[in-house]
Amino acid sequence: MLAWPVAARPHQILDIHLAEPYRVCIDGGRASPTADVGLVGPQTYRRAHVCLSGSVHVFNILFQPTGLNRLVGIDMTTLVNQDPAASDVLGRSATLLGDAVRRAPDFDLRVAAVERWVEAMLETRGPDCAIAAAARRMIAVRGRTRIEDLVAKSGFSTSQFQRRFAAQVGMTPKLFARTIRFDRALVARRDAPNRSWTDIAHELGYFDQAHFIRDCHAFAGLPPSSLIGEWDNIFFPA
Repeated sequence: MLAWPVAARPHQILDIHLAEPYRVCIDGGRASPTADVGLVGPQTYRRAHVCLSGSVHVFNILFQPTGLNRLVGIDMTTLVNQDPAASDVLGRSATLLGDAVRRAPDFDLRVAAVERWVEAMLETRGPDCAIAAAARRMIAVRGRTRIEDLVAKSGFSTSQFQRRFAAQVGMTPKLFARTIRFDRALVARRDAPNRSWTDIAHELGYFDQAHFIRDCHAFAGLPPSSLIGEWDNIFFPA
């Protein structure tokens, strides 16, 4: 069995299991299998522990920060720290998508099936918006941006921007930026295990080491020195 803890992270993912589903422990509870087609919303703390065994084959769809909101109009705050069956959020279209992906004989045809599904969903949706551009910008710069600058470019007032951002992304802009930066810190350590946390924290713009340690406790429940063992197995979406 392979296991890993899931720290806070900004991603929204749709998982289509092609073999045995993951088993997940939530808040220290008993491990239960995930849905065959499931949604995983943004996470704000170390809520889940994922266990894999047997034959594991999963097709993951990683959405842009406002992607699910644009596709189905869902208030993304309802998906924060949640992992429901996709049909609970997307209805019958989630079942049709799962069936289409499973019928496809290879990866390229699975991607084509998903693209057809997305195009059909977008036919009834509006155009992209300023909140989407702001959220993508935050990911591009790894959370290192001034919220005031994003508000100024959006054309909204500060309160409008904050309210719309939370509804479309799931988090406040400040919390979203923090989870992006922490997620990138874990990626940097995974990619270069011999780098010091001090060096990584400095590169990502943490004000000081104490600031990074506070985020470790808030988002992973542990100090940086304890992020070893199963933390080496963490799956990081691109």
